[in-house]
Amino acid sequence: MVNSADDVIIRPAKSLQEVSDLWWPLMVELGWNRDPDDAITHYRVGGDGAKWILAARKDNDKPEGCVVAFTYPNGTGWIGFFCVNAPFRQNGLGRLLWRGLEDEYLSTNTLTIGLDGVEQQVPTYTRRGYQVCARIPLMMRPSLLERPMATKIPELSNGEKVVDIRDVEPRALAAVDLAHTGLDRTVLWTEEALFSRQDAYGYAIVSGGDLTGFVLVRRCEQGHRVGPLYAETYAQGQTLLELAMNRVRDVKASLVAEIFGTNANAKKLFEELGWDWAGIDYTRMWLGGRVTKEQQADGKGARGMFATFDACAG
Repeated sequence: MVNSADDVIIRPAKSLQEVSDLWWPLMVELGWNRDPDDAITHYRVGGDGAKWILAARKDNDKPEGCVVAFTYPNGTGWIGFFCVNAPFRQNGLGRLLWRGLEDEYLSTNTLTIGLDGVEQQVPTYTRRGYQVCARIPLMMRPSLLERPMATKIPELSNGEKVVDIRDVEPRALAAVDLAHTGLDRTVLWTEEALFSRQDAYGYAIVSGGDLTGFVLVRRCEQGHRVGPLYAETYAQGQTLLELAMNRVRDVKASLVAEIFGTNANAKKLFEELGWDWAGIDYTRMWLGGRVTKEQQADGKGARGMFATFDACAG
């Protein structure tokens, strides 16, 4: 048992297997509705483990907790997957992990840092200097097999066409993502981190040769996770979401999405297609209230980000 800071070493992850062995059982226990392959994605984005900060026991080097200090090339950061195994909670491991997280951000001079937290953790993050800036409602929907929907995909404007997301240049996806979030997640939109996964699919809208929006879907423990969903118009958002839902219309599994609450039309769009609020809002917080301009009330995210990528992972 870990009894003090002297019993623990804070270090980066050594391998994807080490991360998966700790992370996946925690996801199942906490009910965060992820997929084992998400570990691959987040491991790659987290510097092949360099940003996965682990609290390991000195006696056997076994990790018992983690937090991910995602850092991006444009000086922004995101805090993900701050969790500890049950027998080691309430004994200081979280404090040590957080100190390691802060050291990582200091070493990279990362000052614009965000996180999504559950309501009961807001006071803890507030004490650490984070301010509430947005809500992320969690929405869910039964499969189309269980709750059918009359499909009437809106007609696109002249010059607009839908393409498979895998046919889009990854840097174009990263650019649209950056324009809505302020996070330069170029490493995310790559074959190594995301598109090597057989479960990932999506659609994009191209107008005049330019990418205007897209939707990504991945498998999760209870079905499929939709997000992000970016679109320049409500009709584009509806088109992308309906296409994404119809792709798995014959699969009896739920759909889940995390909505960007600052976009006044986001929740409405999902509700019109039969989605319901799951009774949970994540709380989007930024260190010192320093929100990226893209996610501010007058930013592009407030107009075109209908669903985010992942609570806990930016």
